Amino acid sequence: MASTSPPAMLSTTTTTTSTATAKPCIKCRSNPGTLDSRGQLVCRTCFHKFISQKCIKQIGLLNKDVRSSSSQALSAYHLSQKNSGPPQASSRRYLLGLSLGASSAALLELLNENVEFQLSKGRNAPFELEVVHVSGRAEREKVEEVVKRLGSRYPRFEFRVVYLEEVVGLKTVDWEGLGLGDFGSRTATEGGGDDDDDDGGNDSTPTTTTKAEQLRQLFDNLPSTTSRTDLLRIFIRHLLIAEARKSHCHALLLGSSTTALAELTLSETAKGRGFSLPWQINDGVLSIPSFGSSSSPSPTDAGKKTKMDETGMLVYHPLRDALRKELVIFTQLAGEPTPIADLLPETDLSTTTAAVISHKDLSIDEVMVRYFAEVEENYPSIVANVARTTGKLMRLFGGAGVADGDGDEEGGKAAGEDESEDDEDEDDERLCGLCSMPLDVLGDERWKGELGEDSYRDALMVDEGVKKMKQRICYGCERSIRG
Repeated sequence: MASTSPPAMLSTTTTTTSTATAKPCIKCRSNPGTLDSRGQLVCRTCFHKFISQKCIKQIGLLNKDVRSSSSQALSAYHLSQKNSGPPQASSRRYLLGLSLGASSAALLELLNENVEFQLSKGRNAPFELEVVHVSGRAEREKVEEVVKRLGSRYPRFEFRVVYLEEVVGLKTVDWEGLGLGDFGSRTATEGGGDDDDDDGGNDSTPTTTTKAEQLRQLFDNLPSTTSRTDLLRIFIRHLLIAEARKSHCHALLLGSSTTALAELTLSETAKGRGFSLPWQINDGVLSIPSFGSSSSPSPTDAGKKTKMDETGMLVYHPLRDALRKELVIFTQLAGEPTPIADLLPETDLSTTTAAVISHKDLSIDEVMVRYFAEVEENYPSIVANVARTTGKLMRLFGGAGVADGDGDEEGGKAAGEDESEDDEDEDDERLCGLCSMPLDVLGDERWKGELGEDSYRDALMVDEGVKKMKQRICYGCERSIRG
């Protein structure tokens, strides 16, 4: 459930020419070319090597980031250690988000091959890996069985399943600032607010509703299918980051392909989060906020609720240079004694090929999946161009510099006032309380003005003479919640 990425059709990608009559592989010239790889006929060996090199290249960049001093300063793992030097290869620890789809399964196989190769050369394992799948309410027993099979297939890695309702009460979500009534206060009474202590301690506290019921009520109250799909993806990312921090991992690895990143680019832009694309698409450190509950609702405490932790998490997409259809073929060919695809749950290809009778129950994400399924098949270079062009966008650190540029807007300081201390607080408050992406305050307010809407926080007036509470969620998340 961590990803809804369906596999592409294999029949249009694999050549139907028999081995006896097939042309030689364009790369090695020794084996018959039986697979179409971006317009070139290649053999299975060269195709496997092509996908593997794409992954190893990104893992090399990740290892450099882990060793860099800037990443160490933001690494939850480094902050928990007493030593000050860069982590050794054997102490690197990564967490892989497993969706049980083709892309994340291919990444799992490639990481295992990398570890096995290093061990075969008499070297230490280059990293330790935890594999986490976020599961919803449906068919949990089947999901756990699939994860158990994968765990038996890759005994060197740690596997576990985390359930979606565990997101309720995470401090990385500003439950109170989302305007969800008493949802945040109810979660606090269940003991779910501590990321590091959720091992069943909630049973001793009497509650009127369980976390699963609260989450179901939240999704039922959302205005559209797009809203539910959007929050599902955001909550899964929150849980994966929380698990990575809890296990003191250096980085979170996601199996997003070039196709998935292109889909995310257009869908997030359509939802109103185009400003955050450099943080969502590119590899690097993401700042992790922590919204602690405050016992006093006074306006002077409002800023403290949005105080951000001085830590971050490296998020990487090692398969960002591979198309989804290529990864589907990889899972059908790679792995011993049986291909990886045989261990994964069956997927319904009709979700991307069947005609749409009504668009009412079709989310923006599903529209983009359908669109790129066709584009990827016929024009793969377009898919790559979308992802690569987005990858060139620069990040503005913490969202600073995008608001209050004239000095007299919200958060601006008059001439002669001390700005050093408040600048830190400004940076801390630039993260959205739901998606944790930097806020584009001026851009959001401009859109609201053109649409004739009031600010989301205008209704929350504090004492007379005191400024309105600052914006706490981005425009895209506001649309998901309010419609």
